[in-house]
Amino acid sequence: MALKKILAACLAAASLSAPAYADNWPSKPITLLVPFSAGGPTDFIARLVADPLARELGQQVIVQNKPGASGNVGYQSVLNGPADGYTLMHNTVGMQAVNPLMYPSAKMHPLKDFVPVGTTGAMPNLLVVNPERTPVATLGELVERGRGTANGLSYATFGPGSSPHVYGALLQKLAKFQAVGVAYKGSANAVTDVIGGQIDFLFDSMSTSIGQVQAGRLKALAITAGERSPLLPEVPTLKEAGYPGLDLKFWFSLQVPAGTPPEVVQKLRTAIAKVVASDAYRKAMQERGAEALQVAPAELDAFFKRETAQWTEAANAIGLKAE
Repeated sequence: MALKKILAACLAAASLSAPAYADNWPSKPITLLVPFSAGGPTDFIARLVADPLARELGQQVIVQNKPGASGNVGYQSVLNGPADGYTLMHNTVGMQAVNPLMYPSAKMHPLKDFVPVGTTGAMPNLLVVNPERTPVATLGELVERGRGTANGLSYATFGPGSSPHVYGALLQKLAKFQAVGVAYKGSANAVTDVIGGQIDFLFDSMSTSIGQVQAGRLKALAITAGERSPLLPEVPTLKEAGYPGLDLKFWFSLQVPAGTPPEVVQKLRTAIAKVVASDAYRKAMQERGAEALQVAPAELDAFFKRETAQWTEAANAIGLKAE
């Protein structure tokens, strides 16, 4: 009888503690963890989010970088921490769908490990070439060049599973030509070699290549976006260029560990949706070559399942192998 009373008391306390916790949350600063180095898209988007999110929540939001193992170090750090809503992870679709294939020993299950609280944006990639060394005017001409080159073309990647690798390999599969992938540590060196003529083409983040395109050192043949960018209105989408199968968004999101109180999750979803929908945020993203990607809070779970499946299917289609 005494045991029943104890259990009943515990259940009653639990039923009261969750709403009380949610009512008082947040009562201290929040950490927004970026699992990559400072300066890249995952980082600058997080920093664009941090201040307006802090205003919405009434607490400071501190951006912290914890790079390593293609984002896995930061992933595990947040996963192993408390599920209290005070640490958010800024995730990429690559971490969401590709890393579990690349690093099976890490036993990553993003759809189970984390709960999405908002999408923050999408970063289009530009398919770029050196207009003098690879004199093609359209994606169709690049494909024909690839089919007609005895030793094949070359394309830059940032390693297996990176967006330049996935897009480049998918293009070859859909267009039926072969190219040699050359891995770089990042965009700067890859762009330098495309400009120098050592590499034929690259799917590069718009934020890091747009300056070279505008200066005429690179030519953009297509953009991985649903519509043309106002920054480069003359550049067609991949769908317009004849390859709708390559129309995959490389998107970013905020997530918290599974087990975070539902009331806290809802507060975060509401606040992040307001930030991403604001004109100031959309303008700031557009100026960096990115786009604000808003998914309604009620549709987040379905969006994550659908998009994760699409990117996983794409990775499997190109035969992506574990490291």
